[in-house]
Amino acid sequence: MTSTICKAACLRLGLVALLACAVPAAAQDDAAPSVTWAPAPSTIVNPSQQTIGSAWEPYRENPFKPIPDAGLEDPVLEDAIDIHAHFGPDTYARQLDAYQIAELARSHGMRGIVLKNHWSESAGLAKLVRDHADAAGLEAFGGLVLNATVGGINPQAVRYFAEVDGGYGKVVWMPTHDSQHEVEFLKQNRPYVIVSQNGVLVPAVGEVLDLIKQYDLTLATGHVTADEMVAIVDAAKQRGIERIIVTHPDMGPMFTDPTLEQLRQVTQQGAFAEITTAELNGASNRESAVRVIRELGPEHVIVASDSGLVGLPNHTDALIMAARVLREEGFSEDDLALLFKDNPARVLGLPLLSEQ
Repeated sequence: MTSTICKAACLRLGLVALLACAVPAAAQDDAAPSVTWAPAPSTIVNPSQQTIGSAWEPYRENPFKPIPDAGLEDPVLEDAIDIHAHFGPDTYARQLDAYQIAELARSHGMRGIVLKNHWSESAGLAKLVRDHADAAGLEAFGGLVLNATVGGINPQAVRYFAEVDGGYGKVVWMPTHDSQHEVEFLKQNRPYVIVSQNGVLVPAVGEVLDLIKQYDLTLATGHVTADEMVAIVDAAKQRGIERIIVTHPDMGPMFTDPTLEQLRQVTQQGAFAEITTAELNGASNRESAVRVIRELGPEHVIVASDSGLVGLPNHTDALIMAARVLREEGFSEDDLALLFKDNPARVLGLPLLSEQ
């Protein structure tokens, strides 16, 4: 028995050696450029004393009750795309599951949605929604957020996401609730993900950006600091990444909180600033959100629902309410078309229906 195993092993080794010899030396040396960055430690930092194990724990204490479907209708949703749609089931209460959101969106004439979960990829779910939800024709896409649950800034997670059957993985977010910035702002002792050290992006960020370019994905900047956001956009543009979302930059200091000048800088580089419906529909944020859109110009902004949390209007109601606010503020229907339809299509690499 031992002799037989040894012979089989030798045969396998011989085959490997034969295949290696069959590749010309020049091809081995010149087929691809060598990786220039050194192996890096994990981008996840685990404090020695943790008072909170996971970012989602505080969200379980949500005191709000579900808001009933208001049944709002508006032509602004015809061919609209929601690039930020949270769904259930999740680790805390969500109002609707992915199928229900897709069916709701399609019933209002929407063109597409990007399904976002902070803790796991949703490319496979996007395919299931396309195949099985009662939402024929809706373009559903998946997202991946580089939080601790997927290994932080993890190139292998991006590779898997991009190659899930169907090819509907679309948006890669830098860390959100597990970002170092958010954890430190909230003064929480729990695991967090770093994207930079001493003002320099960590090597893994570069590898992830290379993969976003390779797979023709869309980058979203997550809940990093304003300076990190600018550095990430710069690094992305150096790699030829054209589709970039600055994640709700006007939502508050625990998230990315750039100056208007920083926002002008990155939007002039081609990034889109995302304004969420909660900002436009809330009395405390409305003035600031409207000012950002005016200052940058609707051509540089996307309105997304970021809905799904219990206590918020559902995705379509939230989008319609935001459109009504913008009309009250003097924005035209052409402006709304950019914010809700054309710019979301551009940032996802989809053809503009308005030009067909």
